[in-house]
Amino acid sequence: MTNSYRNTIIYCKQGEHMSRYLFQVSYSQEAWKSMIAKPQNRLDLVGEMLSSHGITIVDGYATFGEYDLIAIFEAPDDKTVAAASILVSSSGSVSALKTTPLMPVDDLVDSMKIAKDMGYKPPSS
Repeated sequence: MTNSYRNTIIYCKQGEHMSRYLFQVSYSQEAWKSMIAKPQNRLDLVGEMLSSHGITIVDGYATFGEYDLIAIFEAPDDKTVAAASILVSSSGSVSALKTTPLMPVDDLVDSMKIAKDMGYKPPSS
């Protein structure tokens, strides 16, 4: 297990931003059978494929419960993330795939400051 995705650094031109996303994956029964027959780190393999499209896996974990695996990754744009989600979902290797955009907490605080200045009045006021 090389975990090469853990040592990747994203270099962006000044002003460019790489967005982060959370993938939550549930493997199909057939995928589990295949992985038991030939155990391997799927994140390394998938990471190699995605890297040619500017997607970098930042970290990943096996999980218990609704999902079998989560991965945090960086990507250049939503279209590329959608393409990766479509490709993985259409392969039949997953029974569920959820993709969630991630926002840094500092950006959330900035959003709260913007919201404070918007002056929205709810219908009850």
